[in-house]
Amino acid sequence: TNVYKLLKNLYGLKDAGKTWNDHLHKGLLARNWVPSSIDPCLYTKRGIMLVVYVDDACLLSPDANLIQTEISSLQAEFQLTDEGDLKDYLGTRFTRNPDGSLTLTQPRMVNRILELVGLEDNGTTKMHDTPASSTNILDLDPEGKPHRYKWNYRAVVGSLSYLQAMIRPDITMAVQQCARFCNDPHQLHAEAVKRICRYLLRTKDQGLTFRPDLARGLECYVDADWAGSWQHRSCTDPDSAKSRTGYIILYAGCPIIWASKMQTLVSLSTTEAEYIALSSALREVIGIMNLMKELQQREFNLNLATPTVHCTVFEDNRSCIEIATN
Repeated sequence: TNVYKLLKNLYGLKDAGKTWNDHLHKGLLARNWVPSSIDPCLYTKRGIMLVVYVDDACLLSPDANLIQTEISSLQAEFQLTDEGDLKDYLGTRFTRNPDGSLTLTQPRMVNRILELVGLEDNGTTKMHDTPASSTNILDLDPEGKPHRYKWNYRAVVGSLSYLQAMIRPDITMAVQQCARFCNDPHQLHAEAVKRICRYLLRTKDQGLTFRPDLARGLECYVDADWAGSWQHRSCTDPDSAKSRTGYIILYAGCPIIWASKMQTLVSLSTTEAEYIALSSALREVIGIMNLMKELQQREFNLNLATPTVHCTVFEDNRSCIEIATN
């Protein structure tokens, strides 16, 4: 029996990603890049940042010459292609506007989702102004008709989840509602997915526009819907008593993290639901604050009003505020 030693890793092997990351990490350290202790995908040098997603990377710096120097250095060891100014990254299109703002869109992903469900922009296709009903909460439909469309419910919801997490917080609530019924979707749930797609058909060229307000720092808005499904289901179903957490975190007035999701336990009051939501949101805030402190220590200008990194949190439940501050 012959045993062969693998000298180079092969694409597609189980540990190929780890091997590549180790190789890249070693090459960056040799060029004096310093990895972030908060986010392993972020490396910094004086006046420049490197963001890595597997084998796609962005160099960020106000000094174009510094970026070109690093590209040339990396090309000496890596098969690196210089794509120029940031225009497309991970399917997201970056458009710089005349007023200095930056717009992020994902037209290809939206078109792919619309193709999956068979919606075309032919001028006669029905569109929606909102991704979901403002009065009816999507619920179980045990007596309803089964999902009859040819498209795969789970695949479409998965694509929508990726889209909302990247640049479309406006569909987050609606997508999360549909995602709850992937195991046994009925016609009611499929129609809810198609409504989201009809909304995307109307707004496929829209996305997030970042217009930084340097006077604002880190902010977090959080709220909870206590047992919002309780009136719509039998009281024998414990899931109907679960509350929903929603939050959005902004820096300089620009949204950077958002979520709408069900809480994992049953809250017995609005105070409990709000406090759990506040806790979930601030766990995200803590990581961002630690990252900002790290960048400050590495002499990056974050345009903060004071040298102390802080976060302003907005909460509308008085009992929850008393518990959090006491």
